[in-house]
Amino acid sequence: MELRLGQLSQGVGGDHLLMIGTRVTSAALVVVGLALVLGPRGVDPAVTLGAERLIRERAAAALVALDELRSTVEPGLESARAAAAAVISGDGAPSEPLEDAAARIADAEEAVAPAREAIRSLASALAAWHPGIPQPAPPVAAGELTSIAAQLRASGRAADTFADIRARGTSLPAVLEQALRALDRGALAEASEHVGKARDDHALVVAWETDLPTLPIWIATMDAMISAVQQIVEATGDGDEAAAIEAADEFGALSDDAGTADRALRIALSEGGSALTAAPLERLATTIGAIEDSRAAVAAIDEEVGQ
Repeated sequence: MELRLGQLSQGVGGDHLLMIGTRVTSAALVVVGLALVLGPRGVDPAVTLGAERLIRERAAAALVALDELRSTVEPGLESARAAAAAVISGDGAPSEPLEDAAARIADAEEAVAPAREAIRSLASALAAWHPGIPQPAPPVAAGELTSIAAQLRASGRAADTFADIRARGTSLPAVLEQALRALDRGALAEASEHVGKARDDHALVVAWETDLPTLPIWIATMDAMISAVQQIVEATGDGDEAAAIEAADEFGALSDDAGTADRALRIALSEGGSALTAAPLERLATTIGAIEDSRAAVAAIDEEVGQ
């Protein structure tokens, strides 16, 4: 090297030679720097510790964001479950608690973006330093909670219709009883009105778009009971005592099946009411599960890097 530099110095000015030497030195520094960055990562313990510290910091931030997301979704899930129970039990207007649950779920959407960003930030750090470690999946898609909230609201509107069906169906035997009491008082017009209401209520349940297997039992039994009471009222109005007695005997025989019919209706109502909110509740439960899975993955990464 000294000989070559000496030979160069004979034909090149000193300033020019100094410039060449400076360029060679700068290039060498660049090569060394790239080697440190791109070479084996275990070479510099300080670099390794810095990278792992960054991963752990981002993992901690992801855990906080995921916990915040879960804490905002869980109350909405509990409200939705309570609302679903209200649909079946008949306590108040079903749409009101479902609307409340929908509002809670919609508000929780604000916590989705920070959680997704925290996961993305952690994933980018992992990909740069530990590409072999599985990447944590985002806990929930953007807009998913808003979509679930809209589904809950739609369920609320259907639930109000269902509540009307439930109320009319379960009270139909009482309407028939009112018709018979009116008949005992000689109030034929009132008895006829009760029979007409019973027919309307029965028709509403019949028109219910469902294929629940127990409902036909109630439909058939109630149809026969309404017909018997109607015959009693009409025969009484016509002064046909024999026909009235015959219809009354038929009604008495059918009354033995009323208990079975009532149980069949309540089973159908329970299944039908549950179906109204099953889809959004299932999506909410899946969301909570995805948050838990994402959190477990982040915690595992934090533990692995910290070893």
